[in-house]
Amino acid sequence: MVYGEGVSLVQAKEKGQLIFLEGLQESLAVLLPKESNTGSAAMDFLRDPSVGLRGLYEFVRASVSGCGDGQGEVEGWGPPVLLVDDLSVLLSLGVSVGAALDFSHYCRAAVCSQLQGNMVMLVRCEGEEEEDDGDEEGSERLLKGLTHQCSLTLQVQGLPTGYCRDIHGQVEVCWRRRQGDGQQTQKKLFQYKVHDKGASFFARGTSSAVL
Repeated sequence: MVYGEGVSLVQAKEKGQLIFLEGLQESLAVLLPKESNTGSAAMDFLRDPSVGLRGLYEFVRASVSGCGDGQGEVEGWGPPVLLVDDLSVLLSLGVSVGAALDFSHYCRAAVCSQLQGNMVMLVRCEGEEEEDDGDEEGSERLLKGLTHQCSLTLQVQGLPTGYCRDIHGQVEVCWRRRQGDGQQTQKKLFQYKVHDKGASFFARGTSSAVL
């Protein structure tokens, strides 16, 4: 399988199909305020950690509130999609794992349950060492919590055997479906190679480098 198609985010933003929050820029505006720009209310947790991520959630809810209500062209765009890249950055800004998971839960209720949309969240776990082995904080705990909430996970990592010119890494895809009173889990492992304009995916052991 080879995938090379993309979406122009600039055009989507110009058409009003994309609402983008530049987290780094807004964070700097809060931490280093200027008279002309004091930062978005979505980043209120940087001003007062006790308020949590309520402001960020309200920004998301307000951004998707027009979807699915049949007003204007929005109806033709289909259900909303929330992209968060990446949620683990919040931990480095002092947000607790619990608060980040609560944010994900409420966003899922607003986007997925109410508007029948989808959420995509990126979390980076690069073998970090926790400062305290008994500390429950960290991206690993965040990843486990999000995995419990979601119906599909894609875990991208390098090859366990090390560098290979023709295989750049592997992707584990895990589906979770409700079946009766329980839950069914299905996993598949693919390997991939990144190209200049896209990527190719193939079953493990079927790369031309192996065959």
